[in-house]
Amino acid sequence: MAFRQSRELVLAAACVCNALVGSLYMWSIFNLPLQAERGWAPGGIALAYSLYLVCECVASIVCGRLQASVSPRARAYFGGLLLSVGWFCGGLAPSLPIMYVTFSLIGGIGSGFLYNTAMTIATDWYPDRRGFATGWCTGCTGLSPLLFAPLGNALIESVGVDWAFKVSALLFLAATLGFAWLLRRPPAPGTAAAGAGEGAASSVAGASASAASQPSAVGRPLDMPPSRMMRTPEFYSLWLVYVVGATSGMMLIGHASGIGQQLVSMTVAQGALMVGVLAVANFAGRLLFGALSDRFGRYPVLAFTLAATAVLMMACFANATTFPLFTAVLFATGLCFGGIMSIVPALTGDLFGLAHYGQNYALVFSGYTCASLIGPMLGALVLEQTGAYTAAFPIAGALSVVGVGLVVLTRLLARRRGRTA
Repeated sequence: MAFRQSRELVLAAACVCNALVGSLYMWSIFNLPLQAERGWAPGGIALAYSLYLVCECVASIVCGRLQASVSPRARAYFGGLLLSVGWFCGGLAPSLPIMYVTFSLIGGIGSGFLYNTAMTIATDWYPDRRGFATGWCTGCTGLSPLLFAPLGNALIESVGVDWAFKVSALLFLAATLGFAWLLRRPPAPGTAAAGAGEGAASSVAGASASAASQPSAVGRPLDMPPSRMMRTPEFYSLWLVYVVGATSGMMLIGHASGIGQQLVSMTVAQGALMVGVLAVANFAGRLLFGALSDRFGRYPVLAFTLAATAVLMMACFANATTFPLFTAVLFATGLCFGGIMSIVPALTGDLFGLAHYGQNYALVFSGYTCASLIGPMLGALVLEQTGAYTAAFPIAGALSVVGVGLVVLTRLLARRRGRTA
């Protein structure tokens, strides 16, 4: 009997792949052991993280170009294999330059292929509920610290940092082999693809027809290639939304524990707990605001998350002087950050279509890569110059205000071209 594959199963597999991408979030756990056991300088170790992110972004763009010619299963296998090889060789690297070539370059390329493939296939199967699909996919990336942080810490304590890299790599490879084979393109409307059940085929075909006919989606054929997309002002305004919108969240991800210890005199254990609180909020925000954007529209929900972030950053953090209040403010900010991370991918599909979504979103995603470098650097620079994080909050809040204006600008530009979502 033919295997009956539903789109929910495909989405689940895509979520697992994206959770593997989130393995990088346990990098901070490796910092001190690498300094102690290999004698590497903190700046050199931080550079390995930054190079990884850059390689991930570039690889995501390359993977997008292969969307039409290479199957999602093959792209996912390739990405998972390189991710695993990069981490495994990171456990063998005798010097920082070799670490950059193995972990940062090879691992980053693998991560980029996995992320792009998972996001593309999720939106392909859910053209009618893009916010829902991208919310789950990106949400699993954001939630992964709850799994990988304790795992990495346990491995380092039990087998040492070198073997922690290697064991992690083997686990990543096993997960790829177990789930990547479920990633396949949805059947064309009116057909039942081999290996997909009739129920799944009819569901996706109906969803595609429904999405194409909705006036709230994109009022033109969904076929804008990257070369044409990059000639539109909407692309650059949306890219900037990603940069300024994600900066606050990335600053908190990089410094949540330190900020909590400084503002409310948390213990180290309480500070570590804040990392988990932020991860849960990030996950919940991606699901919540992604679904709300399907119902109420991308622009108003995205503008709300940015405006709320601005208020939290400029008015709330400096006054969060107790543990419960700080936790609440951090959770609320994490919710908003998660919303930004799920709405921008869906809005990319609304504006520029799904035919070239893999490459188009990879280019927009480079804005997040910039934010992932700017956010932690902003917090570190302010701390270094002033001895406290306080001055970083109004700066991040001001960037969020700029983001609200950019959302409005993007909508106006899209309306002029008849592409208002």
